[in-house]
Amino acid sequence: MFFNPRQFRVRQGIVNSLERFGHPHIEEKKESLSIRVGDCEAQTLFAFDQRRRGGDPVGVVVFLRTSPCEIAIMHIAVHPDYALQGKHSGTGLGIILAEKVKEIAAQIVGVERVIFFYRREVILRLKNQGVMLSERALDDIP
Repeated sequence: MFFNPRQFRVRQGIVNSLERFGHPHIEEKKESLSIRVGDCEAQTLFAFDQRRRGGDPVGVVVFLRTSPCEIAIMHIAVHPDYALQGKHSGTGLGIILAEKVKEIAAQIVGVERVIFFYRREVILRLKNQGVMLSERALDDIP
């Protein structure tokens, strides 16, 4: 997983997540990768750029269903080249990954919102296929 030089801004959220759910770790299976968060099997989406050599992922989003009506994004990480200051920053990879989770959540009966666990004030509400973003912009997420 990648580290962001601005992650200090959400340090307390990271600590809270680790205390509540445990440490994330990557598991390699026969032909796939998955991420577990503590004892929970997390849902994971990896992003790949077919133009890059090596076939390594350039981003990942890890999320859990934390209640019948809520999915929590536990972690979004992108390769430094795809971060806000990277050479591929125009891709908006972090936002694309969050949008994919929103699309998945909209298909699950009972789910009303997607939260960013590190920054609980960032909430995507799912209503009638529309989305409302709370006071903070997605750009505020490292």
